[in-house]
Amino acid sequence: MSRLNKERLPDVILTLDFGGSGTKGIVQIKGGRPYSIWMEPAVIEATKTSLGFQTRNLGNAYPENTAWVGVGEDYRAVGYLARSSYGATPGLRPRKFELAVYKTLAAVWVIKQKYKLPESFQISLALLLPPGEFEDSALLKPMLKDALIKFDTPTGILNASLVGYECFPEGAGIYAMYCKNTGEAIRRKVIAIVMLGYRNASVIISRRGILNRGKTTNLGMAKMVEKVMERTSGLEVEQLTQAIVNAAFELKPQHFYSICTSSSHQNSDVEKIISAVSTSRAEYVVTLANWLKEVLPHPNELDELIICGGTADYLRTELDEMFPVTPIEWHGGIEIPQSLNEKWLGNRLADVWALSVYHRIKVKAISKGVGDKGSGRVGDKESEDKRMENDVSS
Repeated sequence: MSRLNKERLPDVILTLDFGGSGTKGIVQIKGGRPYSIWMEPAVIEATKTSLGFQTRNLGNAYPENTAWVGVGEDYRAVGYLARSSYGATPGLRPRKFELAVYKTLAAVWVIKQKYKLPESFQISLALLLPPGEFEDSALLKPMLKDALIKFDTPTGILNASLVGYECFPEGAGIYAMYCKNTGEAIRRKVIAIVMLGYRNASVIISRRGILNRGKTTNLGMAKMVEKVMERTSGLEVEQLTQAIVNAAFELKPQHFYSICTSSSHQNSDVEKIISAVSTSRAEYVVTLANWLKEVLPHPNELDELIICGGTADYLRTELDEMFPVTPIEWHGGIEIPQSLNEKWLGNRLADVWALSVYHRIKVKAISKGVGDKGSGRVGDKESEDKRMENDVSS
């Protein structure tokens, strides 16, 4: 972690998870209580003139829905504005770090607007990337530092000084919290952390407390939605995804009537959608199970599974059947404070929330001169555990 000013905390402590279904964040302003933010995932190029016009037309909308950023001559609409005004898609093909700069800048501007910050302030960042893209974190830090120091927004130029930075593989927040709760037992176990999101599926293995580099594949829930789209016609991806999630195991017609575009053949269209969802789910489960068998240790070697991510809840029944012997700790046993769950993201916040606790502890320790100056390492484990307990309960 970068060396912090020991006289005070940064103005903003921000942790971000660039999920395929949306950017999730936990923010703390001037050492106050944490808040959650969420933004749609789309990013698209646009001209400054066009962005200014679109922003004026949006009137008194929330900043999450009017965000755009400009770095030099490079201007991007981000989130709802990108989707609603420019037809942008969630952007699942590029690696997450390729769009992370724009999403981070947009989140920083949203925070500035929501919490009435000045045009210049200090910020400490902690970010999550898929294990398969974690090497990109070395490229991301200088890109973010340069971009944050001066970027354009709907309200003018913003200057954010990056005084702290950490990047972790997805699942690291949950693992850190699990280690804290488990204590010495982690050094005697083989544990797999399975992250199932909308875009990716990732696995990290901890062997007696030593983490491997992890593996990532594109077998998130979007893969199943693609199969449904191939078997149907006239459907919007976002509406279909929401209908599938709402239906869960109960594939009843009422879950799908609202997404049908044809009124004259609605009943037959709904039957076709239900059949497509049922078949695609079964195929997706088989494909995911085969990949997990390849990358996970043999069941005889595996002591425990931590399964997390939004798709994990959707596939909970099938995942229980996949691992009938190995104990499963769902979402690392992490409970999301109700005050952070305003957008009903639930367990999808588990990783970013847990990492934010860890990151805030380190930032506070360094600002007080407790931790290691160069690495940002917090001091002794006993005091670290005490600080984490206080932070989680706050």
